[in-house]
Parts: sequence; structure tokens; C-alpha cells
Amino acid sequence: MLNIEYLGRVCVSLLAMVVFVGGCTPYATYPPVGKGEVAVPWMHPIPDVMGKALGETYERTSDAFVSEADAVDLVYGLPAGITSGVWTRVGIDTGVPNARMLTAEDVTEGTPAWLVEQVRIRNKRAEVDVIYPTPGESHMRATVIFEAQPFGAYKMTHFQRWQSRVDDPVYSLPVDLPTEAKPEVGTPESADAAAEGAVVDADADKQ
Repeated sequence: MLNIEYLGRVCVSLLAMVVFVGGCTPYATYPPVGKGEVAVPWMHPIPDVMGKALGETYERTSDAFVSEADAVDLVYGLPAGITSGVWTRVGIDTGVPNARMLTAEDVTEGTPAWLVEQVRIRNKRAEVDVIYPTPGESHMRATVIFEAQPFGAYKMTHFQRWQSRVDDPVYSLPVDLPTEAKPEVGTPESADAAAEGAVVDADADKQ
């Protein structure tokens, strides 16, 4: 015969575990800005939101190159210190069929590339800064903002362009590639440097 009291305690314990696990949300910045932050670019949801942010930025900005070529591939780059396995996951998460990883040859030839500059996870909110190319070899910055869905994926809520140009984007390749294959181009630019003059796309809020 079933012990109703025992089953009740088990159900309550399981419910508490679900609430505890579901309520635990990450808090991280990559690349880290403080010594106390753990560098875990492989941990969910960082690869997921990096990929989605790249895909969203590419879809909104690649039209600028239509007149220059039949199609512009999504060539993407990530911050330094990330392995090729994570790069591959991010490429899949972009949702763009022609997405491919940045190469040293792309940097040398000036191939238009979309670069993740920084990821910030704050409770159920995620922000990703993406550097995107514009005609004339100049670059701009966009911030893609996501909100975590209950027991679901992160969903984009805002796409924000910044008016200030990025003169020296930083190019990095997977950390597990040979040293001689890694370009050292550009100097880091603070994401806070573009804190003025935001322009929000008319279709920024996606419900």
C-alpha cells in the first residue's frame, strides 16, 4: 500500500529542486572585466546568445554589401581565448547557412566580418556587443539584448545601433589554433566608449 505522506514529501522535494534549478541564473561577462569573474565562454547561455546576436546583426546589416557582391557570407569572429569547438557551436547558433569562422586570410584581405566584442549575462538578461562592417572598411557597434524565457531559450527583445564608429576592431582566432595562424590586428576598444547616441531600430522589439 502506498504511503501517501512519503509520496507527498517526495513531490515537495522534487518541486523545490525544480524551483531551485530553474531559479539559478548566470552572472558573467566575457571577456571578463574584473579579476573576480570566471572566464567560462563555453557555459550556457554564452555560446547561444553570441550566435543569435551575430545572426541578428548580420541579417540587419549585410544588405549594405548587396551592391558589391551577389551575396556576403557571415564571416564571424569571437573574443580571444575561446576554443574552436565553441566557435563551431556559435556558428550553428547563428541560424545562417553560410556562416563560417574568421581566418587569418580574411583579416589580411579585409573580408567583411561580424565580431562579438563582449557578452554580459545579468540574471535573466543578456547583452551582446557586436562589431559589424560597413562599406568603406569602417565598422560600427550594435548591442543585442535578450531576455530568458521561463524554462526556455533566450529571446531577443531589442537591437540597438550605436552612432560612434569603431576604428580598430580586434580580430581573434580560436585559442587552440597554432600561434602562427593567429592575427594580431587592432587594439581593444572599451564597449563603454559608445555610451552616447544610441539609435534603436524601428523593429527592435520582437514579440
